[in-house]
Amino acid sequence: MISKNKFEQLVIPWLENDRIKFCESKVSGRSGNQLIQLFVDLEEEYITIDECASISRRLQDLIDMQDWAPENYRLVVSSPGLNWPLKELWQFRKNIIRLIRHSNTERTIEGRILSATNDGKIILEIKGRKVEFIIEELNGARVVAELNHASRVR
Repeated sequence: MISKNKFEQLVIPWLENDRIKFCESKVSGRSGNQLIQLFVDLEEEYITIDECASISRRLQDLIDMQDWAPENYRLVVSSPGLNWPLKELWQFRKNIIRLIRHSNTERTIEGRILSATNDGKIILEIKGRKVEFIIEELNGARVVAELNHASRVR
């Protein structure tokens, strides 16, 4: 049986060597029937289904070489998707010009990302004004899907 911690210790350094960003993993089920889910992304472009399939094949080989590898498991590698919460600076940078929303018990912030600086400052355009936040204030913000907004193509 594989634990989430053991899986992440193996996978995170392997991913980082291959320019892939780790977002999250989930391990569920019981011995002999485990489901391992891995959510990954690329820093500057969007990850494709083919790239996820390639990562899955290579990762299965890596897992199978471990002495603790479970006999029977399913590995699912996928993109985190548009609605994934933004936490890291690279995620805010990747979504420059997109509209984001962050809600907490005190307030809701909605604005378009204009920039994300190395020192962790995020500049949003809110109602025509530039407003500066530190990344911690927007931790967990989500991209708002827009039908009529021409987004940047990379």
